[in-house]
Amino acid sequence: MQKILVTGGAGHLGHLVVKHLSAAGYSVRGMSRRASPGADWAGAEWKQADLRTGAGVAEAVAGMDVVVHLAAAGNSMVDFEGTRRVLDAAREAHVSHVVLISIVGIDRVPWSGGKAKLASEDLLARSGIPWSTIRATQFHYAIDFVLRFLTRLPLVALVPTDFPLQPVDEEEVAERLCEIVQAGPLGRLPDMGGPEVYTSGELARIWLKQRGMRRAIIPLWLPGKTARALRQGGNICPEQATGRVSWEAWLQQHYNSQRLAGNSRGGSVGQPAGRETGRAKMEVGTENP
Repeated sequence: MQKILVTGGAGHLGHLVVKHLSAAGYSVRGMSRRASPGADWAGAEWKQADLRTGAGVAEAVAGMDVVVHLAAAGNSMVDFEGTRRVLDAAREAHVSHVVLISIVGIDRVPWSGGKAKLASEDLLARSGIPWSTIRATQFHYAIDFVLRFLTRLPLVALVPTDFPLQPVDEEEVAERLCEIVQAGPLGRLPDMGGPEVYTSGELARIWLKQRGMRRAIIPLWLPGKTARALRQGGNICPEQATGRVSWEAWLQQHYNSQRLAGNSRGGSVGQPAGRETGRAKMEVGTENP
């Protein structure tokens, strides 16, 4: 059975990918800057490594057959250099397949993080290592995180309401990544988007209703090339709406499960329990290295 390294293994998506790969019978090693992945870790091994400096990366990659590269630091230069370090180590270790998670629209929406991810895709394609890349739209949990941030004030919420978004279930993306590992190198794969396109204002109103919260949504208009590209739908792929779990269904399942967990503990359920990632991004749920 193949041995698989998951970079960003301590993150939200990383945990899910490890869970699915382990359930499929693979020997899974996780990697991030954390010394430990946490009590609910489902993998066989753990390696601490830092993509910013390269410390521990070669040791983490050594002996692996496949690398699933999910780690991202939220800094475009660090993300690109971190990918380069992973690929250098993978080449040295004779890894047979590198799988990269990427972001829908990075070739259409001009933001620094997207440019770094696009450069990372190109770096992988030219690495000489057999590869697969899949771009995904915005993760449900990342949008949920952003909305919780935007509604911290009582009574009002400043929200950019005119961006089309196509949220996809992170569990489904994890399942798709596992399928890619099983299939072997496939190159650039079709984008993966959620089942429906909403405006950001619609997402916020649905979220508030599900949470039972009262906020007056004040539209926030953002200027610039990036915002204009977002308003034009540069970050969605409605023709590739392969996800099955809608925003409404995800919210219902997520918050109902948190309410049940809160009730069983006898505590408050105002904020969802579980792994919190301050680095959650609205564009895609990438993980900390």
